[in-house]
Amino acid sequence: MRSRLLRPALLASLVALALASNLEARTVDCFADQVVAFSVGFSPPEAGLRVSELPGIVLGPPGDSLPNTGSTSTVSLGHNGWILLAFTDNVIVDGPGPDFIVFENAFFKTSVPADPNQPYSVFAEPGKVAVSADGVTFVEYPYDPSALALVGQDATPSSALPLLRGLAGITPTFTGNYTLPDDPDLWDPNGSGGVSGAGGDAFDLATVGLTQARYILITDLGLATGFAGAAEGFDLDSVVALHSIPAPTAGPDTDGDGLPDVDETVWYGTDLALADTDGDGTPDGEEVARCRSPLTSSIAPSFVAQLDPIVSLVPGSTDSYVKWNFVSSTTTYDVVRGELAPTAGPLPSDVVCLEDNSFNLTTFDHPDAAVPTPGRVLFYLVRFRGQGSYGKSSTGQPRTFASGDCPP
Repeated sequence: MRSRLLRPALLASLVALALASNLEARTVDCFADQVVAFSVGFSPPEAGLRVSELPGIVLGPPGDSLPNTGSTSTVSLGHNGWILLAFTDNVIVDGPGPDFIVFENAFFKTSVPADPNQPYSVFAEPGKVAVSADGVTFVEYPYDPSALALVGQDATPSSALPLLRGLAGITPTFTGNYTLPDDPDLWDPNGSGGVSGAGGDAFDLATVGLTQARYILITDLGLATGFAGAAEGFDLDSVVALHSIPAPTAGPDTDGDGLPDVDETVWYGTDLALADTDGDGTPDGEEVARCRSPLTSSIAPSFVAQLDPIVSLVPGSTDSYVKWNFVSSTTTYDVVRGELAPTAGPLPSDVVCLEDNSFNLTTFDHPDAAVPTPGRVLFYLVRFRGQGSYGKSSTGQPRTFASGDCPP
């Protein structure tokens, strides 16, 4: 498939379809929650790097990498490919400075610069970015089209980078605090090559006149940045909200912090009567929507609630494939499958261990040819290795099993 301009009505229908067919996460974080639609410049589409692992591969934090080595936890869009992401458990809001970061796997092509006056080059694969509050009207971030001629086939000189502002895929990405934006006008002596946080390209909603956004559209610009085969074109790693609030939900919220009382009790352990449990000046809801802990004043990324990985099943003619959202380049997982009647009730005690301490996220490493017995349905659960339980039930009880569980 090749990219084409999407009419607003078509985008709106895709957004409505996605929201009607996917469950929202029960806990709040700073990452995109859904891939509404995508089109990649590969034939067949699955020929692109990790395209078969959508949606989960882009619904999590940026992958681990070094300044001279790009992350491989990315999906390649190919020339003129595009991808539309949605935030469902949170809303990006306009705050002081940048409001979200787009992480591609740009990296320093030459040695990492030691000071701001040292010339260097970056392997960059630019993509344009558009945002929307409602999934109907999209506003594109401005950039200078003439500057695209400065993007090199194998490397882009540092002198060209200021002229490419407004695009994603420009600033190197590497392991670091992905909740901190990089200021391209400020050299960070504590960062790798002067880049703050985990790098990436930060965007301010005020630039395009929006106060809120829930949809982000990223489009590859079809430049000849070097022959990379299955990894050609813009390589999306992650989108992280910097200023964000929980999406409205039903249920009492005694302290008005954006988190329903039941979520504060079941997931976060925060004070129902205090909007700012840790007293650091930021309401609990905003902290979890920024991937920060509401229990401490630390600015390090945090998953207080031990988030459940989002699980999806891709049906096949012979085998189906279990997929889940990316969490870490070094995290391994256990996957279990069980049967239950299609009515409300407790999970059964016996399950089958499908994947024990699995690392490789490639879809085809997780086939499952099972079919349910008549009158029953299959369920799948994923846990981070060492977590102990497979998340929590809707009543807050840890999901554990008497038999068939993967060994600890």
